[in-house]
Amino acid sequence: MIIHKADNMKKIWIPVLILLLAAGCASTFKQKRELSKPMVAIAMGKIQQGEIQGALVELRRAVQVNPKDPEVYYAYALAYWSTEDLDRALENIDKAVNLAGRLGLEHPGLKSEAYNLKGTILVGMGDHDAAIKAFQNAVKDELYATPEYAYYNMASVYCSQKLYPEAEQSAKEALQKNPHYAPAWKILGQSFMNQDKDAQAIEALQKAILEYPQYTEAHWEIAQVYFKTGNTREAVKSLREVVILDENGLLGARARQSLQELGASVR
Repeated sequence: MIIHKADNMKKIWIPVLILLLAAGCASTFKQKRELSKPMVAIAMGKIQQGEIQGALVELRRAVQVNPKDPEVYYAYALAYWSTEDLDRALENIDKAVNLAGRLGLEHPGLKSEAYNLKGTILVGMGDHDAAIKAFQNAVKDELYATPEYAYYNMASVYCSQKLYPEAEQSAKEALQKNPHYAPAWKILGQSFMNQDKDAQAIEALQKAILEYPQYTEAHWEIAQVYFKTGNTREAVKSLREVVILDENGLLGARARQSLQELGASVR
């Protein structure tokens, strides 16, 4: 078989062309990312300030310049979730999950963050089983910086379903990742209390308060355990803390009512 020079050139040129095209696509995404990244940062700032319309304007600009940027869709999902537009939030967080790998080590753990938000959205939609799966997916990546958030969220869902052993296990997983995470100590205390492990519940809630002394919910929960165990004196002290910390809130009002029913002073 005779091989012509032109045939050899064609064989060499085709893979070179593929490499050039691949390099061109990579640089194009990088250049687009340089445009979309600051827009997302502005949008996230506006979301934190509650300026959702302003955030959506920035995100619309960002998606026009870079429709493959996963952070754009994460921010969209966050904005829609904050306004309780859960269908749109879910649609956008799925896009963020699917595109998260594009950022690589520029934003490690983004897919896990997206899965955690997806789980939160699904909880709001009442789909607890799907939410648990999302939280489980969130903790798979060892580069996820805050897996305790997803474990805590799992524990909260299990508690709402009265699956207290599962809640206890998830809370313990959260604390293995971050032993200073007060919400995990609080949910662990609730799990213990609902399993009649009252001494362990008090210990866990005391640790929550030690980590965060202004933790109103932990003071309230520990008061309930003290009541359950007949330790009215400590319960009253905890209720007074709730009144101080949440003077005009719901828990503060409930604590004040409980103190009045006991004939105890508020201060």
